[in-house]
Amino acid sequence: MSLKDLLKNTVAAGLKRQSITSPSRWAEEYRVMGPPVSGKWRFEVTPWTRAMHDSDAPVNIGQKSAQMGFTETVLNITFYRIDIKNESCLYILPTKTPDATEFSAARFDAALELSDHLGNLFSNVKNVGHKRAGSANLYVGGANSRSFLKSKPVVFIVFDELDEMKQENIPLAEERASFQAEPQIWKISTPTIPKKRINGYFLDTTQEHYFFKCPSCSRYTEIIFPDSLIITADSKNDIKIKNSHIICTLCNTKLQHEDKKYFLKDGIWQPTADPQNERRGFYINQLYSVNRKPHEIAEMFFDAQIDKAKEQEFWNSKGGLPHIVEGAQVNDIEIIRCLGSYPKATVSPENTIITMGVDQGRWLHYEICAWDFPSLGNDLNMIAKPKVLTMGKCVDFNELDVLMKQYQIMAAVVDAQPDRRMAYEFACRFWGHVKLCFYAQGQSVKTITIDPDPDQHKIVVDRTSWLDTALNRFHIDTITLPRDTTEEYKDHLKNIVRHYREDSKGNPVAEYITTGADHFAHARCYAELALPLAASLTTNKNIKVFL
Repeated sequence: MSLKDLLKNTVAAGLKRQSITSPSRWAEEYRVMGPPVSGKWRFEVTPWTRAMHDSDAPVNIGQKSAQMGFTETVLNITFYRIDIKNESCLYILPTKTPDATEFSAARFDAALELSDHLGNLFSNVKNVGHKRAGSANLYVGGANSRSFLKSKPVVFIVFDELDEMKQENIPLAEERASFQAEPQIWKISTPTIPKKRINGYFLDTTQEHYFFKCPSCSRYTEIIFPDSLIITADSKNDIKIKNSHIICTLCNTKLQHEDKKYFLKDGIWQPTADPQNERRGFYINQLYSVNRKPHEIAEMFFDAQIDKAKEQEFWNSKGGLPHIVEGAQVNDIEIIRCLGSYPKATVSPENTIITMGVDQGRWLHYEICAWDFPSLGNDLNMIAKPKVLTMGKCVDFNELDVLMKQYQIMAAVVDAQPDRRMAYEFACRFWGHVKLCFYAQGQSVKTITIDPDPDQHKIVVDRTSWLDTALNRFHIDTITLPRDTTEEYKDHLKNIVRHYREDSKGNPVAEYITTGADHFAHARCYAELALPLAASLTTNKNIKVFL
């Protein structure tokens, strides 16, 4: 190439870069995609993402269904910020392994391989958590690492799948951009539960929905989940389900799935809350998808009727909506039904087993129970019925000493964290009657694993299984509360929700999600755990324990 041509190409390239003044233009010019939509980035498959690319709001919240282009959108904005603005960015996923590792390989590395421009931009890509492009840096990591979140000064931050993250670490990460001139934060996720996590953030925004002009009535409308879905069969296996379709809810006209890329093309984001709010919120559901056919979502509707995990998935990942499965949360009606006629007791009844559960926090929250055994059986927790004598909170463990003696507590289970030393000393003072509990994943259902060294006073249990046992009593009315049960206790019980999801193999998995202060819910769990330990003390048997 001659010097003249080289100079000409250099000038042309410089002029082209000067014209790249927005993330959407950057994406169209430099981003290359693989299957199923191979080639240069184009917005015809996800037209709703164009305005999202170019939002200049300091905070943007995306409450979404799965596979709607939100992750690719924030990735494009990240590349634009690094390439054109030479700014360092922080991309946060729920965990470093596997989330950040898989993201680095499946999203970031793949983008570089497909785009020569991106491949030439980054000089160091081998480090999973740190990618360098000249003086700009891209940090990729998990929200569970406080040290990672503390040490990265950046201008642009993405929280991807925020609902799966350790929520208490989110404000810490946001501080990384607090001293920048024009910082921007994106938080995106499929929602889980109402008014918390991504839905809580979304409710404090403009709450924008994607509206388009109906090809039939020419009025601006939106595809509403699930109201816009017309299911034309009575079961999943009925061949007529293939005729399921979406409609305009204003004129009830069928909207052809094949025409979505035409009538959605010129759609607009419309605020459904305060349009002056500086925090923009974007919501969309999977009925908008060009790739997902209506009959496929209709099939998932029938699955949701018989499987709680699929019900959760249907509303969260398909509808982009928060949802609580029936029976997954203790409610006011159940609590009222369990209230007894007696006040909180100051002494314990004679000739019965008394247990205590203690959850650590700023306060020590406790529950003290007397146990009745109306029938016989192999599983103590199944046949026994607790009468809650009292509940409350205290400042230090010395106050628990008084309670142990006052109520003649036979067995107590205490949350081992965060003040493990004080909890350990408390267990030593009541040797054999107090255990320190650690929640763990992968334990057998309702197994209590006791440390073989009795001086450790340690037990390990599965969190979900024992919370199920403790809280299910309110669903089936096998627990009695004092008539003057505190409102705080009631609120804590309601602030923990059983959430269902599918694992990587499609198997249903349940876990409890906290929606607010929940210390008494865990105290209830620990008091439940203490029952088989107390029974072992009355029979001089060790529990190893498979109940």
